Amino acid sequence: MDQLFAPGGALASLLDHYERREPQVRMAEAVARALEERATLLVEAATGTGKTWAYLIPAVLSGKKVVISTGTKTLQDQLFRKDLPFLSEVFQGRFTFSMMKGKSNYLCLYRFEQFSRQPSFPGFDAEAHFHDLQRWSTATRSGDRAEIVGLPEKSPLWQEVSVKGEACLGAGCPAYDRCYITRAKQEAAGSDLVIVNHHLFFADLALKEVSYGEALPRYDAVIFDEAHLLEETATHYFGVSISSYRVEDFVRDAQREFRFAHASERGLEETCETILARADRFFYLFRREEERYRLTRRHFTPPVLSAGADLFHSLQALRQSILSRSLKSDGMARLLERIDQIAGDLSLFLTGEEEGGEYVYWTERSPQGLFLYASPLDVSEILRDRLFEKEIPIILTSATLSSGNHFNFLKERLGIDAAEELILPSPFDHEKQALLYLPTHLPNPSSPKFTSAISEEILRILQESRGRAFLLFTSWRNLEEVHRKIAGRLPYLLLKQGDGPKHALLETFRREVSSVLLGTTSFWQGVDVQGEALSCVVIDKLPFAAPNDPLTAARIESLIRRGKDPFTTFQIPSAVLSLRQGIGRLIRNREDRGLIAILDNRITTKEYGKYFLSSLPPCPRAPDFEAVRSFFSAPSHFA
Repeated sequence: MDQLFAPGGALASLLDHYERREPQVRMAEAVARALEERATLLVEAATGTGKTWAYLIPAVLSGKKVVISTGTKTLQDQLFRKDLPFLSEVFQGRFTFSMMKGKSNYLCLYRFEQFSRQPSFPGFDAEAHFHDLQRWSTATRSGDRAEIVGLPEKSPLWQEVSVKGEACLGAGCPAYDRCYITRAKQEAAGSDLVIVNHHLFFADLALKEVSYGEALPRYDAVIFDEAHLLEETATHYFGVSISSYRVEDFVRDAQREFRFAHASERGLEETCETILARADRFFYLFRREEERYRLTRRHFTPPVLSAGADLFHSLQALRQSILSRSLKSDGMARLLERIDQIAGDLSLFLTGEEEGGEYVYWTERSPQGLFLYASPLDVSEILRDRLFEKEIPIILTSATLSSGNHFNFLKERLGIDAAEELILPSPFDHEKQALLYLPTHLPNPSSPKFTSAISEEILRILQESRGRAFLLFTSWRNLEEVHRKIAGRLPYLLLKQGDGPKHALLETFRREVSSVLLGTTSFWQGVDVQGEALSCVVIDKLPFAAPNDPLTAARIESLIRRGKDPFTTFQIPSAVLSLRQGIGRLIRNREDRGLIAILDNRITTKEYGKYFLSSLPPCPRAPDFEAVRSFFSAPSHFA
């Protein structure tokens, strides 16, 4: 391993300006040992460590079949299209690799052929996109929608022609032998390294538990990159949900299947319309002003239970109609299975457990519809049993895994009892590259004057930084209020999350060097903007999860019942990890230089603020604005 990374080694021979990095070598050696000794390894490796090669190279040399799981499709594509092709040159074809994504990322040949015969365009621009789709379908080998540059991210057209997990006919599909999913599975079965994402990995783990089969081939080891996202993803896949979108999607597929089976008679159509009407009534009863709220038994009033029962019975009526007409085909058989699954999940909500159980019930309103969820309060036992006790080597890595300079919080949340642990120092000189501004004159975040005060402070900061900033918010409310107060008062382009696709906003931000981007949620992590365009990151508040968030509130109550202090054991460590993710957007290479501003005075006035400060990069701290002026007026800035 040491020779590979040496200045005159294999990597240096293929790379201009290659530089040996000691943290990268240490990580590679630790990953190699874990793979050899079948151990669990936790590695926190800061941006710039080169952790991708530090786990890919040992995986290649291990001789094992390794699944590598990423938190985002962006990183998944980077590994498959850039890093692994390079390493195949280094190792001269000594390994094979493939990529698998979730079914919805692939074109479904069966549904595409059906749609092509009877197109029904779901939007005014869908017809133009359909012609592009037709041209692409004749040339693609993978069927991966990532190859279609011009197709909108949430295109309704793609919903009509992509593979759907619930609707997939599997081996019974007429297009099975030509299917892109079939081909991807075959390639993965014969590959040494299989690149997936967390969603597919946990979908596979959940499938194995309920004996529906498996999405991934058998593997000898797994490496999780962006492992800080594991709990959130596992919580989703080991829960249950039912939604208005799911019911409407099922009815559309049923109507399509009836048409192509020449069984589109009035009786079936009327039953489908009844299902839609009853679903609309049932989900309407859960609508509130809040976008998401917790469900308790008191929300399941007699009218709700009655509406749910009506929906259940209409689903069963469609089932009986299909059976009585002897409509036999793989498509019809799959419809019957979907009816059973939807009806079963609906019954879970109508007869669900009381508060204090292992699941939290909650609802969320989105542009797609209204969703009801039953989510596990704690996934640690599930993951301990199904993953970490399987005696296979498991490596977890991210730039932010530790809280308080140890992994105790992560291990408890994920059910990891024993693991090798490694925290690698950042290769960047934060003492020289960054300044942490902690103003003490601003009101407490609970004050009604808070957003007005931070808006004025943000204006002062942006005047010194000449724009070039991320403004990261802990809530949409704060984002919108600050945007309203500063709009029109700066000579810089203001970009706001929600005004366009994320990738388009980031591209504009990179191109328009003095622009300012306001974001929340997804902009706190996974965003990489290097150079002068990002010279300042401003954070409105310490990112504590809202205590009235359904999952957070239920987990707090669960910890209290178990005699634990939720603030110190759960809320603070979670917030520390989120804060570190946000701050990590700033310094991305050795040339970057910039300001971190945290506008929440609790970080200096509250005792727990020390816990946050001890987890931040070791850069100079300043409470006075004069230091900000001096920092940006230094000769090395905006040179």
